[in-house]
Amino acid sequence: MNGIHTTVERKKAKLTRIYTNGNLPLSKNGVDITSVTRTNNNANNINNLRINFCFKWLGDMGFMPGALVQFLPEPNGVTFILCDKNIQMYSDLDLRTKEKGGTLMQVNKIQKGSQLCVSGSRLDDTGLIFGDTLIVRYEYGFIRMRKLSCNSTKLTTAHVIGSWLSETGFVPDAVLTVHSSPGLITCTLHENSAKRTAELVKYVRENKLKLIQVQKMKHKHSIRQWIDIPSQCLDKAGFAANDLLFAVYDYGTLKLQKPNFSALGF
Repeated sequence: MNGIHTTVERKKAKLTRIYTNGNLPLSKNGVDITSVTRTNNNANNINNLRINFCFKWLGDMGFMPGALVQFLPEPNGVTFILCDKNIQMYSDLDLRTKEKGGTLMQVNKIQKGSQLCVSGSRLDDTGLIFGDTLIVRYEYGFIRMRKLSCNSTKLTTAHVIGSWLSETGFVPDAVLTVHSSPGLITCTLHENSAKRTAELVKYVRENKLKLIQVQKMKHKHSIRQWIDIPSQCLDKAGFAANDLLFAVYDYGTLKLQKPNFSALGF
């Protein structure tokens, strides 16, 4: 990682736990999520792929507007490395970067802070396609993204919240069963009616499941909904309440599991 600030190494050492510890609160664990988009709506143009992001944490990680960044394409993902603003051998760094198929770029300034954007031929060697969901891991001066096998994935904890729940059928007051096994929690939507209640309760008892509802709360001019996974289910799966989890979803089904970052190429 030639060209990274000397001060970066010290700060990275302090932040190593942020990069590696998946048990920290979601807002502090150095993990985020984004996706591959297009520069235009022409689906036939294979060179219009784009990764564009302006995460709030970019500035805190050293990626301030105008900062020099080394972009490197990698199998099923990309990497961004903050470079030393006092580089004396810029031409050497540029040459080494190009030899790896990458490029040097600057952090853009936008109204809300910092932005990084790569598109077109820069993504040719990544194997990425439009719509791919990317898991992002970061620490000071370093960002790596890797493709997830399922695009229908969100980052969450045992407190599952988001407007996307409604899109999958988990609307406020909806009834669902929760099944736990080591390393996996599966939530399944069920019909909510008086006629089905007795059958469902019997089914839950026979299969040792938990029966819960999607919670709701009025927020300004909208309704927020969420699912709180019972502590017994977390214990059975081997999860803690503040563990970072992947939520892989389909209509009526939600599966929670811990990320396997090694398998993803981190």
